[in-house]
Amino acid sequence: MKKTMEEKMPQELKREMFDSIEKRLEAYMPGRTYPTEIASTFNFVLNEEFEKDRNGYNLRAKFVGEYFVDPKNPEQTRLLCHQGTEACSPLNVKKGVIGRAVTTGLDQYVPDVTKDTNHVSCDPSMEGTELVLISWSDPYPNGPYKDKPIPLGVLDLDLNIKDAFSEEDQKSLREIWDVWGKRIFPGKAKFFPRKST
Repeated sequence: MKKTMEEKMPQELKREMFDSIEKRLEAYMPGRTYPTEIASTFNFVLNEEFEKDRNGYNLRAKFVGEYFVDPKNPEQTRLLCHQGTEACSPLNVKKGVIGRAVTTGLDQYVPDVTKDTNHVSCDPSMEGTELVLISWSDPYPNGPYKDKPIPLGVLDLDLNIKDAFSEEDQKSLREIWDVWGKRIFPGKAKFFPRKST
């Protein structure tokens, strides 16, 4: 029996879930070299693990996917690949949790999207958590961004459970994303980002 939106998965079950995610990614990824096939596999594994029943609990995934900063127009992000509900694309970086991540350079955790006036959703039934993790470029060797990385894209997770991720969960996801995000968004950006306002 599924738990309600307020009933959170116990931490020991989440640790089991993250361990399963890491093992499955290591098993499935060999031979995959192109960003879209890596992203597709990554999203499939996370979505399935978030949805898997664990003693009556699951994370009720709505959306697992990646957006990239548009090299032709850094004022917007565009969908790369996803699992779940329909995605908004393009998204203006002045709006939404993804835009806030890109413009501030900080990962974003929103425990209750109904209380975030900046949240953007294509699914009106979305009422839970959003987590956005940035993928960074390699540092530039010269120019105005010398020795500095910039956001190339993000992992966007939407779940229909409020406050679904603890600090420990966010750290675990960050560690997973640090490995696979670099393969989904490899190298340096081909543009300079817009200046923050």
